[in-house]
Amino acid sequence: MIVDDEPLAHQVLLEYIRRTANLEVVMQAYAADTARAYLSAYPVDILFLDIEMPGESGITLLTSLPNRPVTVFTTAHIHYSLEGFELGVMDYLVKPIRYERFRLCVNRAVEFIDLNALKSQVEKTGASNDTLLIKTGNRRKPVDKNSITHVQAMKDYAIIYCGKDRYVVRSTMNEMEVLLGQPGFIRVHKSFILSKQMGRFYAAGKIEFDGFEIPVGRKYKKPVEELFS
Repeated sequence: MIVDDEPLAHQVLLEYIRRTANLEVVMQAYAADTARAYLSAYPVDILFLDIEMPGESGITLLTSLPNRPVTVFTTAHIHYSLEGFELGVMDYLVKPIRYERFRLCVNRAVEFIDLNALKSQVEKTGASNDTLLIKTGNRRKPVDKNSITHVQAMKDYAIIYCGKDRYVVRSTMNEMEVLLGQPGFIRVHKSFILSKQMGRFYAAGKIEFDGFEIPVGRKYKKPVEELFS
């Protein structure tokens, strides 16, 4: 679903969606009230949501939804990334949106939807100094902490990124912070924990590495700056 007050933004996203396998537009809305009416009646997998719209903002719309789809903010203002991730959005796309960045975002969103269906969890008694124990059904898999690049909060879950592997587990970020332990990881945002080895580039309030752009929360700015210095 696309929600944006600008027709040109719809055209861009429609073209990108047409070029991307397994995506289908089920609804286009140009105002928050129209979007809310549709979302209250029909399920949506991925929501592309503009923030600054006349009347009611995308943020207000999102906070009012009892059941939020996987949401991607589409905005011309990068500073909204901080607030967006605190609301549990999957990602944000800064206008003008590049197709390569769009495709990367969609891949992550689809991956989350698929993995979330597996209902994994971290066994708190199975963690050690070197590994986490991920349980999916009756299967358990040890995950080397050194392979973890970062962890992202998403709705009531945490996404554990390990190179090409991903794990979606039911856990809070505070629980993940304890399970991961120090000194190999650093909390950089309410919704992100980062391996200290992955700090490649930090500027304009965000950390960039391997195609990821992770915002740094005000509360965590000082320890991040100390790490990069």
